[in-house]
Amino acid sequence: MRGLGKLTGLLRGASSATTLTARGSVAVGSRDVHSGNASASPIPIDQEPYCRQRNELVLGNRIPVKAPDAWVAPSAVIIGDVDLYERVSVWYGAVLRGDLNAIRVDCWSNIQDRTVIHAARTSPTGLSAATSIGKYVTVGPNCMLRSCKIEDLCVIGEKSVVMEGCVIQTNAVLAPGSVLPPGKLVPSKELWGGNPARKVRDLTPDEIADIQVIAEKSFAMLDAHQAEFLPHSTAWRQAQNLREKVGMF
Repeated sequence: MRGLGKLTGLLRGASSATTLTARGSVAVGSRDVHSGNASASPIPIDQEPYCRQRNELVLGNRIPVKAPDAWVAPSAVIIGDVDLYERVSVWYGAVLRGDLNAIRVDCWSNIQDRTVIHAARTSPTGLSAATSIGKYVTVGPNCMLRSCKIEDLCVIGEKSVVMEGCVIQTNAVLAPGSVLPPGKLVPSKELWGGNPARKVRDLTPDEIADIQVIAEKSFAMLDAHQAEFLPHSTAWRQAQNLREKVGMF
């Protein structure tokens, strides 16, 4: 009760829109914000003044590293041993989880929305279990890549799955919705698709030339989205002012 009385005193000078509720929280306008009382229930996530999302997570000695001009969307996460090279973009909701092994995304590649990239501790094929993505690679939305190697100038269609030990060689395309079983090799200049994926046909010279163009088209979007976010956001100041106003220290 002493803590509640102190909080009430802090709120006397606040506007009439701020009121103390019976359960030990503070109502600001139409929202309830937790007062800091340990006996009260946790703050609902939609009422939390601070964003709980973290772009980069360090796990022991596994530290994510990204180039200065690489971009990770605010709702994307890179975890552990992940390296992002120049002009790489990781889009909204994507997760790159290098907690068991390394993930490398080389220059000018893009990982689109809600894609998950993981690396197993070991691979049943005997090859490296790290996940490696080359230059000018486009990985479509909602894909899942695990302990595979994607060489330069490839396109992975949306909702595709690439399993352990797979290698997709330069200038190859995986059609949307494909599932590539463990240990498969997609040769250069071929289009593969299906579940399980198999060769559909050879790529035409124009299709091969378009692979780099597709990757380069992400640069303009990268710049437009990146410009909307400061390198180090100042939104925490507004949240801190709210916490101080209602006694959430």
